[in-house]
Amino acid sequence: AIAMAASSTMKYTVRTAVAMVACLAASAEALRVGHISQPVTRMAGSRATPLMVASPPVKTEFEKASFDTSIEEIPKCPLTRWDASGIDLSSVEPVSRTLPHELSREAVPDGMSEEEYIVANKEALLEQLTESGAIWFRGFELMRSQDGFQRFYQLLGLDPCQDPLASVGARAVVNKKGAMYEAVNKPSRARFFVGMHNESTNKRTNRLGAFVCFKAAETGGEFLLLDGQKMLKEIKQETLQRLYDKGVRFSNAELPFFDFLRSAGPLKEVLQPVFKGVAEVAVGAKIDMELELRWDENESDGLRLLAFSPPQSPINRHPLTGKPAWFCNVHSHSRYLRDERDGELPETSGASKLNRTNMFYGNLDEISEEDLREIDRATMKNLVYVPMKEGDVVLVDNYQVMHGRAKFTGERLHAVTWFQ
Repeated sequence: AIAMAASSTMKYTVRTAVAMVACLAASAEALRVGHISQPVTRMAGSRATPLMVASPPVKTEFEKASFDTSIEEIPKCPLTRWDASGIDLSSVEPVSRTLPHELSREAVPDGMSEEEYIVANKEALLEQLTESGAIWFRGFELMRSQDGFQRFYQLLGLDPCQDPLASVGARAVVNKKGAMYEAVNKPSRARFFVGMHNESTNKRTNRLGAFVCFKAAETGGEFLLLDGQKMLKEIKQETLQRLYDKGVRFSNAELPFFDFLRSAGPLKEVLQPVFKGVAEVAVGAKIDMELELRWDENESDGLRLLAFSPPQSPINRHPLTGKPAWFCNVHSHSRYLRDERDGELPETSGASKLNRTNMFYGNLDEISEEDLREIDRATMKNLVYVPMKEGDVVLVDNYQVMHGRAKFTGERLHAVTWFQ
């Protein structure tokens, strides 16, 4: 009787495993492409986790005009240039600059076109970008269209690259030819404050970014900047030193498909390494990141696999100037800080459903609330709100200045192109 029961159980388990393999492969592909449908909400007290099936997203009018999910012709984002060892935090010099450096259309002399002005001042503009960290081009006509925006960065001699998270499809491609990505405009994300971050993974980081406004939101939606160099003096020294000494690790995504194993009895311990191995193969084949999958289980989230990037420093030196800067996405990635900011918000669809993140010390201990609150205090104190209008562009040096986005209402049409 025991043998028959075991045989029946194993047949069911094999069928379940085959289904889960297919689900994992589809989910990894959907995560890469960026299209995951809205799941059925889990009922209170239920351990059943709904399957999530790939489906096309609802497109805004902006996306309908030129949406394209393929951008393979554009070079991959460069590898992250890490130079973080031996930084003496007590000797870091204070920074007195104000973000961003503003350049108005009125600066263009009479009789000179905007294109001629950009070409004539190309070297000075790029030097200014390295010195100031960000330049806000205000009131220009050239960048009001996608073609004009592309012409703008071509005149500056900037070479586009893919998004650092291109392999997980975190951003929709607005214009393949122009290497333009959607800049968090979806109505489903309007009530979310996008925390301050560098566009970076442990493996890949773009050098520069150009953010363009094609239509401002009805209310809110301001582009946000934060000076990473200034943050080294704004965060309390003991907090900064602790994070630098311990390092940090990001949980970059979660795979929430495994809660059924909690009801599998003694088979749970047998099946967990099997499903983890399958997931590692599926994720490794689709996602261009160095990820370690680890099991996590609690009553709130159930049983899931978390994808961790390698330990890294929260501080990094600039690849050109050698100056250190706060280079840590804790403000956007910390689950605690997101919940504090946004409270109870509806479930989201899209790759963001799987791209749920969290932040830990380098040894995977939870970062203390005290340290998180100190980072949030210093961040919010030094935020710069940039109320971009149609045609405005903000050039950002990604290794020294962080960016984010305020909550908004109405239609917001912003895009971004990254550069090597």
